[in-house]
Amino acid sequence: MIIPRNIPPTAQMSQNSSSDKSPGDYPLEAFRSQWTQPNDIMSLLLILGGDVIQRALAQLAGGGLITPVAFSFGWVTYSISALLAVVGENKLLPASDCAGQVINVRSRYTRQNNSWILGRLMRDFSFWRGKEVKDAERGMVARNQRVALCIAVYEADPKKAAGVPDRDWVWYSGLICAILQLAISTIPWILRGDWSIFFTTGCGICLALGSGALPQWREEKWACRRNTKKTAVLTKGNGQKDCIVIIGGEVGLDLEDLAGGRGVDLPSTRYWASFMAALWIALLIAVSGLKHNSWFLLVVGVLGMMQNIIVCGAPRNPSAFGIHLRFKEVIVERKVMETLKITETKYPYVGRSLVDVYFPGGLRPDEEEYWKEADDIARAKDPKAK
Repeated sequence: MIIPRNIPPTAQMSQNSSSDKSPGDYPLEAFRSQWTQPNDIMSLLLILGGDVIQRALAQLAGGGLITPVAFSFGWVTYSISALLAVVGENKLLPASDCAGQVINVRSRYTRQNNSWILGRLMRDFSFWRGKEVKDAERGMVARNQRVALCIAVYEADPKKAAGVPDRDWVWYSGLICAILQLAISTIPWILRGDWSIFFTTGCGICLALGSGALPQWREEKWACRRNTKKTAVLTKGNGQKDCIVIIGGEVGLDLEDLAGGRGVDLPSTRYWASFMAALWIALLIAVSGLKHNSWFLLVVGVLGMMQNIIVCGAPRNPSAFGIHLRFKEVIVERKVMETLKITETKYPYVGRSLVDVYFPGGLRPDEEEYWKEADDIARAKDPKAK
């Protein structure tokens, strides 16, 4: 066979081999190649799921220098959205994902909740409410009575500093995940001498920690006054059976203030957010160039995403959000009005503050007279009202 001079032997062999394949073989070869060495998968996945990252950071950030949210997919998108949010709204925290109201019992002023942590307190109340509240409701059910309204009363714990969260298993899950990710990324380095996966994973973990280390997380998360005497009620509104009464006792957070969800203007945050966004984009460019051992990096990302999802949805105690409470009492009755009357007798102003929430259409004449009398009695006992 005569080989033309202008065509290298290797090129001619590739032409001959390609000519021997039928058109139906190309899709199979493409699928086989992609599943053997997935290319450009991580670069695509790094831009998906930014909202998950934001909620995971909101759960854990602010408790210290280290915020253990795992390196995973979606960090690039989050870094860009965080930069836009800081520049435009001066906010890093997402909006509350649980609708509710915070009521100042003395002034009866009702504020729609815009605080992330107060929203999580109301959302997770069935998880952290305690044995006493559960037993009270079970007792009503055992007597074949409907639980119309359950008012759980708590007071701020003076033994712990308000706004300083406790660390729970959700917090430690990020450290465990980071260790597992680094261990997985060392496998191609040990077996094949490819250290690029370990280097990429290490950079991703460092950038994730840097994104959660912004001082604004703490300032924004607990943007309220401290050591308050106020008593506040957290409720999801009319039609919901659970009410949380929190007595400040001069050691707690001002929950009415916190419910405003105010942003914090820290100029350094804009520069740091810009710097972090540039680094994440640089990592995205670097990841797109990895062509070997891509499965290991994919496993690292999947493991991190699992941790992020768990952190987003995991119920937590109030102490994990820096709100340290001690249980006082639970009041449960089969009628809403009965519950409010008993509550008012034990805790002046509290029952009256909830009347407008649960009876927005108004009261009967006898009920109007009762609550007017109860309000007069509460004011007579209150030295500030005189």
